[in-house]
Amino acid sequence: MGSLRTRLLVAASLTLVVFLALCGFSLGRAFETTARQTQLERMQSLSYALLGNAEPNEYGDLTLSNTQLPDARLERPQSGLEAALLSESSALLWGSPSLRDDMPTPPLQPVGEWRFEQLPDRFVLLFGMRYADESTGTRRYTLMLMEDSEAYQTLLDAYQRTLWLWLGTASAALLLLQGAVLRWSLRPLRKLVGELQDVERGGRVQIEGRYPDELQPLTQGLNTMIAAERNRQTRYRNALGDLAHSLKTPLAVLRGVAERPQAADSHRLLGEQLQRMQHIVDNQLQRAASRGGARALAEAVALKPLVDKTANALAKVYSNRALRFDLAVPAALRVRADPGDLYDLLGNLIDNAAKYGRGRVRVAASRPRENQLLLIVEDDGAGFPEDAEALLERGVRADTREDGQGLGLGAVRDVVEAYGGRLTLERSNDLGGARVCVTMLA
Repeated sequence: MGSLRTRLLVAASLTLVVFLALCGFSLGRAFETTARQTQLERMQSLSYALLGNAEPNEYGDLTLSNTQLPDARLERPQSGLEAALLSESSALLWGSPSLRDDMPTPPLQPVGEWRFEQLPDRFVLLFGMRYADESTGTRRYTLMLMEDSEAYQTLLDAYQRTLWLWLGTASAALLLLQGAVLRWSLRPLRKLVGELQDVERGGRVQIEGRYPDELQPLTQGLNTMIAAERNRQTRYRNALGDLAHSLKTPLAVLRGVAERPQAADSHRLLGEQLQRMQHIVDNQLQRAASRGGARALAEAVALKPLVDKTANALAKVYSNRALRFDLAVPAALRVRADPGDLYDLLGNLIDNAAKYGRGRVRVAASRPRENQLLLIVEDDGAGFPEDAEALLERGVRADTREDGQGLGLGAVRDVVEAYGGRLTLERSNDLGGARVCVTMLA
C-alpha cells in the first residue's frame, strides 16, 4: 500500500463502514424498541376495551360477552389474536372464540400491574385486577391477551431490508464522493511532484506554484535546498576559477626560479611561493566547503547574540575611536544559516563600517517575508565611491583591491550568493555614510 491516496481511501472507507454499521445497528434497535412499545400500547388499549364490557355472572364471577368483542379477530379461530379471563386459582373463566387449546397458564398477576412478554411465536400481555361484589366479596382476576408475532416480525424484517439497502446505497455514493474529494485534495501534491520533475529535467529553476498553507513550509524548504545545491555547484566552479587565477603568479615565479637555478635567492623564493600556494589552496578549499547556503532543515540560529559579540569585539579593536553602535536586531529573530557564514558576513560588514566611519555604526535586521532576512549596516563615513558596484563583480578579489571602502565585500558577496540573496551598496540617508543592504534566504 505505497500510495498515499490508497492509504487515505482505505482508512476513510473502513471508518465509513464502521460508522454506517453502527448507525444501522442503532437505527434497527431503535425501530425495534418503538415497534415493541407500539405493540404494548395497542394490546393495552384492547384490554381496556375488553374490561369495559366485563359483567358478573350468576355465580358472582366476572365474564365477557362474545357478542360485544372490540376486535373481530377475537371471534375468528386461528386469527392470531386471543383473550382469556382467569380466576384467582388460574382457572379459565372466559375465553374468546379465537382461543387455542395450547393456552399457557400464567401465575396470578398483582393487582393493577401489567406484564408484557414476547414468546418465540406470540406476544403475551397480563393484567391483574380486583372485583368487589356485595354478595360474593372481593375476588382477583388476571386478564390475558395474546397476539401472534408473525406480523410484527415481518414488519421488522421489511424495515431491516429497507434500512440496509439505503445504507448500502449511501455507502457506495459516499465512497465515490470520498474518492473524488481525496483526488481533489491530493491535487496540490501531484502538482508539486510535477514541478519537482520539471526542476530535475531543467525545465524550471524552482517551485513556483501556489500551494495550501500546509504545504508552504515544504515548498519553501525544497526551494531553499534547490537554490543551495545550485549555489554550491556555482561556488565550486568559482573556487576552482579563483584557485587557478590565484596560482598564476606563484607559478610564474616558480617558472622563473627554475630557469635560473644558480641564483642565490632561489631557495628562498621557492619556499615563499610554495608557502603562498599552499595558503591559497587551503583558503579556497575552506571557503568552498564552509559556505553551504541556506539550511532549510537545520536548527535556526539566533542572530542578535552574533551581532552583539561582533560589535563588542570591534569596540575593543577600535577602542581609541569611541565607537557608538546602534543595534536594532530583535532577540526573537532566528535564521537558518551556518554560524561561520554569519560571522563572516557580520564581521566584514561591521568592520568596514567601524573602520571607514567616523564613529557611529547602525545595524538593523528584520524579516520582510517568511524565510527571508534583511540586514542593513550603515555608518557615518565618506560613503562608497561612484563605481562601488564594481567591487562586487566576479573576478575582483580582495587580494587585488587597494585599501579603501569595500575591503571584504567580496567575501560578503560570496556568502550572500550562497544563500540566494542580493547585496546592494547605497548611501545612508540618516547617517550620511555607506549603507549596505543584504537580502537573503535564511
